[in-house]
Amino acid sequence: MSSELAPVLEVGHKLMELCGQGQYREAIEQLYADDAKHVEACGMGPDMPQVTQGKDALLQMSDWWIENHEVHGGDLKGPYPHSSGRFAVWMSIDVTPKVGPMAGKRHEMHEVCLYTVNDRKISQVEFFWDPTGYGE
Repeated sequence: MSSELAPVLEVGHKLMELCGQGQYREAIEQLYADDAKHVEACGMGPDMPQVTQGKDALLQMSDWWIENHEVHGGDLKGPYPHSSGRFAVWMSIDVTPKVGPMAGKRHEMHEVCLYTVNDRKISQVEFFWDPTGYGE
């Protein structure tokens, strides 16, 4: 393994460990930079904008998401590192939203998550998913 991939993989493996245990808030607290940016495929209304920046805002968004969704299960694969200081994760989540147009409709979402790491902290994450059908 190249030495440039080691810090990226270290962050990626820790993220996978925490998220695999459902510790999403802890992952943000431990692994994200204070000015980290979160970019969705598109905005989903005022509670879920396309771009959110700053650790405090990311924690609030995470709390809102957890509070407004029932998670039945999921799967993570990765991390898949890149020499540019990034890694990707494939994620599947079985979820029933409690609010919005999908409220009460259980479905499975699939997405690719691209993380950028600087100074051993996640500085940006981009989510790629099908906004026309939640990846179905």
